[in-house]
Parts: sequence; structure tokens; C-alpha cells
Amino acid sequence: MARLLDVHLDLALDRSDDPGTGFWTEVMLLAGWTATDVDRREQAIELLVGGAAGPSVQRAVGAARTAAQAVRPSLPSELYEHVNALHWRVQEGGWERDLHGYLMGIEMGVHLVDGLVEDTMLRDEAREFIRLGKFLERMDNVVTLVAGKAATLKDDLEAALEWTAVLKCAFAFETYRARFSTPVAAEPVTRYLLFDPALPRSAAFCADLALLSVRRIDGERVRSRPGRVLTRLSGLLRDPAAAAAGLGALEALAAEYRELVAQLAAALRSSYFQPGKVAATVPGDPTSRAPQQ
Repeated sequence: MARLLDVHLDLALDRSDDPGTGFWTEVMLLAGWTATDVDRREQAIELLVGGAAGPSVQRAVGAARTAAQAVRPSLPSELYEHVNALHWRVQEGGWERDLHGYLMGIEMGVHLVDGLVEDTMLRDEAREFIRLGKFLERMDNVVTLVAGKAATLKDDLEAALEWTAVLKCAFAFETYRARFSTPVAAEPVTRYLLFDPALPRSAAFCADLALLSVRRIDGERVRSRPGRVLTRLSGLLRDPAAAAAGLGALEALAAEYRELVAQLAAALRSSYFQPGKVAATVPGDPTSRAPQQ
């Protein structure tokens, strides 16, 4: 969220013309807001930083802190304390004075969370659930970003600048320039961000790592429903024909992706989090309380 806002603030300045009607509305839609008619820079910034009616930086960090509190015994102290400190730093505000510094501080804070998860957590089921959530969210973010931009940039004279911003949103601009000699354009950027299995932010890479986490959660002998759906999803994002089809088939690909993601959400809920699968009482507990999941 912070990266998306920061990149589009720069994009609005880099364009050779005024961003015009609809620019900030499109940014709000990319960020996950729906039915919004916001088209002013100041209003969009305020909602994306601290809005309570839709996805925002402060709301996301607050939700992360709440989740960390719920599983506090499973987290190393350094990890929990950093999430807690990041929450209070974000809530303090100050973005009006130095918005870029505020957003960069959040980005680096989130990277530190990721590093602490990798370097301090036991390689057990708890860590795999964190990684599963991370890669599913990252995969969905990049598909939403690419599909959304492709739908709005068909006749845009500033398309190269816009697709550069897409790469920057995915932390992939420098790696793209290092790997490809072709100019930044819709077709190669789309293939890179959706199908490249070596790019840590590509949809294909994220689907593979999410599938790996599910297999570790399930165990070697179990072929669960989430594993089956993720296998199909990984296959979709590794299909050479889909990668070669280009922008012409992107809408159909996105529709199939959305259908599989909906199936995956239901499979994760029923396999791992369905209340009906938890015992109604704790054996030997005279109070007959339902256990926490």
C-alpha cells in the first residue's frame, strides 16, 4: 500500500501532462477501494494513509498488530516488538510534513518484519502459515496491478512511464532493466511480472512458494484441497501458452485466476479454519469451553 502510493505520487509529477480526471480514482481502485469517486490528490492520500472505510496503510498495520497479539506465544519477542513499534509509529502520523519519508519508513519497517520472520522463527507450521499468507497476498497484488493497468492503458500516450511505475510498484524495475534490453512496454512487463519464476514478486514465483508452504503444513503424505487448487493455480501461471498469448488473453487469464482464487479461499477456510472441525469442548474441562483455534 505504501509502495503503491509513493510510486504514483512520483508518477503524477513525472508525467508530461496533468494527470487529469480519473488518475487518482484509478489509484484508489488499484489499492482495493471500490465505488469511489475520489479524484483529488489530497483526498486520495488521506484515505490511502489513514482511511477506515477501505484499505489503508494505518488500517493494514493495525490489523497486523492485532494478528500478532492473537498468536503472541508463537512469535519471537523481537518480531512482535517491532510490529508493535511499527503500529505506533504509523499511528503517530506526521505524513503531512514528509509524506515520502513516512512511506519509505513503513516500507522498510515491513521489510524488517519479513527479515525477522525468516531469521528468527522456528521452521514450523506457524512460520509456514505466515509465508502462505504473504505469498498469496503478494500474488494477488501483482495480478490486480497488472490487470488493472492493462485495462486502463490501452490508448495512453504515456504508457512507457506508466509501465515503469508498475515495475517500481513490484520492486522490479532494476531487475527488469538488468535482464532485458527491450524498452519498457506492456507486453514484456506483463510477462515478467506474471510468469517469470525467478522474480520474487512475480505471480508465478508467489504461487510456487505458497504451494510449498501448503505442502509443508499438510505433510508429505497428504494431498489437501488447498494443495490441489494451488497446483492448478501454479500451472496456470507457468503455462508457456498463456505467457506467449500476451495482452490479448490477459482478461481471460485474470478471470480464470479469480475463479481459482475464490476456490482457494474456500479450500483454506474449510481445511484449516472451519469452526465445525474444532471440538466443541476440551476433554476433561469442567467449564466445557470451546477451544481457540
